[in-house]
Amino acid sequence: MLDTHVLIWYFIGSDQLKSRQKEEIEKVRNHSGQLLIPTIVLAEALDVAEKGRVEFNFSAMYDLIQKHGSFEITGFSQTIFEKTRQIEKITEIHDRIIVATASFYESGVMTKDEVIQDSGEIETL
Repeated sequence: MLDTHVLIWYFIGSDQLKSRQKEEIEKVRNHSGQLLIPTIVLAEALDVAEKGRVEFNFSAMYDLIQKHGSFEITGFSQTIFEKTRQIEKITEIHDRIIVATASFYESGVMTKDEVIQDSGEIETL
C-alpha cells in the first residue's frame, strides 16, 4: 500500500522517494502485482495538488492509477472504520485510516511518516 507522499514522489520521480521504495514499487508493477491506493490517499494527494504544496498534475496521476492494473483503489468501508477506531498509537485520523486499510488488506505501508513507522501497528517500508 502506498501512502500519500510515496505516491506523489513516485509519480513525479522525486529524489525524496527512497530507492528501496521505488525498487519495491517497480518490482510489484513489473510482476503483475497490486499496489493498493486508499481513497483517503487520493483525497490527500488532491488536496496537496490544489493547495500547490507540491507541483504535479493530479488528473494525470489519477488517470494513470485508474488505467494501469498494477494499481488498485481501495475504499473506506464500515469494516475499515471499525479497524480505524481500534488504532490508538496514531492520532492523526487520515493516517489511522491508511493504517486500518493496510491492516484490513493484510498489507504493509510504504510511507515516510515516522509516527506510522514507529507505531508498530503495521509493517512499513
